Amino acid sequence: MAQQTSADAMDSMVVTTADFTEDKVFIVGAPDARAVLCTADQSYYIKKEDTSNLRLLTTHTDWSGPEETDGRRTIQVSGAARFHYLVPDATQLRALLLEAPYEKPRESAAAQAKRAKLHKLYSTSDLVEALQVSEQEVLSMLNEMHAFEEAGTWRLLGPKYQAQVFTDMLDAVVQHDWKVLSTPGVPVKQFLVELDEPLVAIQQCCKLYGSLAMVDGEDYCTLDPVKVATFRAKSLFDEQTAEAQFQAQQQHVTMNPSDAGWELDQFMEKWKLRVPDSVTVNLEMLHGLVLVKPQKAGKPTRIVYFPEDELPPDPKKRFEKLFQMQEKWTMKQLEPYIKYVLCLQCLSPATRN
Repeated sequence: MAQQTSADAMDSMVVTTADFTEDKVFIVGAPDARAVLCTADQSYYIKKEDTSNLRLLTTHTDWSGPEETDGRRTIQVSGAARFHYLVPDATQLRALLLEAPYEKPRESAAAQAKRAKLHKLYSTSDLVEALQVSEQEVLSMLNEMHAFEEAGTWRLLGPKYQAQVFTDMLDAVVQHDWKVLSTPGVPVKQFLVELDEPLVAIQQCCKLYGSLAMVDGEDYCTLDPVKVATFRAKSLFDEQTAEAQFQAQQQHVTMNPSDAGWELDQFMEKWKLRVPDSVTVNLEMLHGLVLVKPQKAGKPTRIVYFPEDELPPDPKKRFEKLFQMQEKWTMKQLEPYIKYVLCLQCLSPATRN
């Protein structure tokens, strides 16, 4: 932020950067949380600064004068304030939406309505209040995770339901030899004919693992080969995790996350069999999704599922998770897990100014 050089300077807002000028701002914050100042598209922690020359000082706070016609007031500000950019937490947003995930309707409308009352469904304003970030940041995160709006509330497909629907879609692709990996793709209505699933579930899978496009007035689904490959890879890890959990229960011990991994060569062999013939798999496809762990001499290298996007965005919490996973890291291993945080720090207004 730019500091004022004169006590006579006049500002229309409590800040002077272009990011704020003429914007509406509001402050949110739960009793047990930090106060957050929000503009239309960014959020900032408000932090008390103990150094005197960083305090916000006002020399004119007389609000008893006549109302101004344009609804604005100008006060004289001396000194400067420091705002700390708040990185939105997409993991917290996902957790809120998955409190009541979208599943295939198997009940009557009355039963669904009754069940819905037991779970919290969130509108945009609800999410802004719960996450304490700006509306634009909430909408941006919702768009990135391909959430969809239903009756004024935001929904995500339940993870197991989503995996089941997409698996059925891939099975239909193989069965009918559909050319879904290249444009224009496959008409969505063909999936509707083959699968006993609602349109919204099929559309969401198309968006999550590829794209939807309108061709001659009809929706077509094109799948991304890399996303198909990563989905199949994750399914292998899910199967191995389930097996490791079962073995741990049988032995009455706590499962070590690394026990849920695969031997690298075995994983690559099985992975190749799971993807379409036209897709060539390689570990670069799993950048930021898996952790390759070399073993001691004589033992085969292992690979474990460790997705970067499920780690907290806060640097301290992220590093805690990383070192809970393993005590020592090489720079090559660490790079995909800290790149996101470093980029955000570079983009933060607090860092730039």
